[in-house]
Amino acid sequence: MGAASAAAESAGYDGVWTFEGAHDPFLPLLLAAERTERVRLGTSVAIAFARNPMLLATTAWDLQAYSRGRFVLGLGTQIKPHITRRYGMPWSRPADRIRDMVTAIRAIWDSWETGGRLDHRGEFYQHTLMPPLFRPDAREVEGFGPPPIWLAGVGPRMTAVAGETADGFLSHPLCPPAFLRETTLPALAAGAASARRRVPEVHHSAMVITGRNAADRAAAREAVRTQVAFYGSTPAYHPVLEAVGRAELGPRLHELSRAGDWTAMAQMVDDALVDAVAVTVDDIGSGAAELVDRYGPWVDRLGFNTPYRADPALLADLAAAVREASVTRSAPPPCPARGPRPDR
Repeated sequence: MGAASAAAESAGYDGVWTFEGAHDPFLPLLLAAERTERVRLGTSVAIAFARNPMLLATTAWDLQAYSRGRFVLGLGTQIKPHITRRYGMPWSRPADRIRDMVTAIRAIWDSWETGGRLDHRGEFYQHTLMPPLFRPDAREVEGFGPPPIWLAGVGPRMTAVAGETADGFLSHPLCPPAFLRETTLPALAAGAASARRRVPEVHHSAMVITGRNAADRAAAREAVRTQVAFYGSTPAYHPVLEAVGRAELGPRLHELSRAGDWTAMAQMVDDALVDAVAVTVDDIGSGAAELVDRYGPWVDRLGFNTPYRADPALLADLAAAVREASVTRSAPPPCPARGPRPDR
């Protein structure tokens, strides 16, 4: 992780993000912080409800201090079966719960920064005890403060909560530009307006199909197809399928996922759907141009989602081309984006 992060920074990336799948998302970022100086380091995402606000506040504070102000606490709620059956944790009203969690984390940080009394009494989380022994030294984050909190979401309600409470928003890789434009950004803006605050920064990790040759790109396409099938099987993501005219597919994928028939699920995702949510990079220049044309008007930061072992050098070349294209190509005025900045 240290070597990969240093290489990413050297290649010109603006951010390095970790994902909570088979491994912890926080531990690798300690190594990334040690080997880098400039890039933003964040979790995309850490599963919020697998933890409590105090644990998240402590880990995020330490990574922010160690990275000298470069950490982003990116949180996602996951879905009920994973929280209750995989993590063994409570689940209820996720939008309201994540709002309370963000408020609690910030109350803990405020107590640590100011030395004031900790007194968060939310509907889901209560934190009212902070003896001096357990209070970090505020000087550890002097000059940059606690980290920003970014929230992930798909549905309008969760997205609105992000607009209301978060410093940034992590959109789902399955979301095509039309969904970002017609559902995500209006909900985010509405949430921000309700709290009288700025619309949060938007990051989107676009699915990209890359490879040095046609065979590599064909294998990458099949990996993306499988990933689209997996995402599409989740009922919470069915509105995305509806946005691309495939509403009938979601329930069928969900039924097959319950039976564990992953092969049949992938076979149901045709090339038209893959192309609706992923960009195929046959040529670096044209691929970068398509990424900027698709997402430039709608997002602030752009990442690459590759559910296969992509060539790091090829992705670095693509990132550089995206950066150049985002400057040289004309695009509609951002809403509320300011042009994509490639993240890894």
